[in-house]
Amino acid sequence: MRKVVVTSLIGIAALTIAGCQSTDNSQKDKETKNDGTSAVTIVDGRGKEVVLEDGYAKNFVLFPNEGTEMFSITQSVEPFLGMRKSDQDSNIAGGVVAKYYPEILKVNSNIMDAEGDAPNVEEILKLAPDVVYQWTSAEAKIKPLEDVGIDVVALNWGTYKDDVERYTLYGQAIGKQDRVKEVLAHHDKAKQAVLSVTEKLTEADRQNHVFVSHVKENQMNVWGTELPHTPVHKVENVAFTKGKITTNDADINAETLLQWDPDMIVIGEWAKDITPDYFFNHPVLKNLTAVKEKRVYKSPTSSLLDNPGISWYFYAVLSHPDKFKGFDMRQQVREDYKMLYNIDVTEQDIDQILNVAENKHSKSFELFMQ
Repeated sequence: MRKVVVTSLIGIAALTIAGCQSTDNSQKDKETKNDGTSAVTIVDGRGKEVVLEDGYAKNFVLFPNEGTEMFSITQSVEPFLGMRKSDQDSNIAGGVVAKYYPEILKVNSNIMDAEGDAPNVEEILKLAPDVVYQWTSAEAKIKPLEDVGIDVVALNWGTYKDDVERYTLYGQAIGKQDRVKEVLAHHDKAKQAVLSVTEKLTEADRQNHVFVSHVKENQMNVWGTELPHTPVHKVENVAFTKGKITTNDADINAETLLQWDPDMIVIGEWAKDITPDYFFNHPVLKNLTAVKEKRVYKSPTSSLLDNPGISWYFYAVLSHPDKFKGFDMRQQVREDYKMLYNIDVTEQDIDQILNVAENKHSKSFELFMQ
């Protein structure tokens, strides 16, 4: 407001200023209630109330190996104060997200103690995060942090419902509820599109598959149906396949796999040295039906958690290629990476994400190629 120098107007000006200040203060009070600077209460995955006294968290330490999942919500590395080295090295380094956001690999990873299991409380206190995210199953690793006054939001893991809850808790703690709704709606769009096809299939169309996590000599580790790295089994009928185990995982040998004789084999992308060619050239495993029919695939390098659309389509299309005529997987990748990470991927990026070099000799994979 312009100053008034005429004496007779000073009183009026003072009243006007007072009125403006009152209005401004009232507006500020409203904003204070809505801008996350007042205390925020969250009920986490344990059912425990976590009160963030200073309002929405502006930064965090992330213990779950879900860096790109969280990044799909923040679309910025700035809030990341700490994350696991194993997440950076095994899940992010060398990938497309790291290519465009290399600073995510520079986030402080000194959050574990020397044994590599318990939290490095001293280092985390130095980071002074507004909130720490940890799995509910790691209660012994939560207590040392809460004992020194650090707010911990515990997250569940395993089912699709857990995934939705986890995203919701991310958003509630950092004030990104609207962004989380957008991300979940994007996931749901892909899910519904796949279900519109697979829910029309009959039981005779259902195929057996095996998801291979690791291979060492004659032994291999295969994963069960409720793990988040096989998200297709979290939503009933989304890929219309079935596995052989319902436990978390199982260690089996080549003979057991021959007895199972799956229609399709999918190899976890983190099994770096194992590709479809390993099975195609194996003196024993080459006798599997899936190998004879060239239906062995390396899963996409995109995170299966924050990119479930790619995973759902990957399984569904390769399981039932004749049912998805006209579907453009490469466009799906473009849309996912733009919406989730704000990345405009190149054709080379898409080839990397879909493991085209490893999958190019597998049946029907030409549907995903340029």
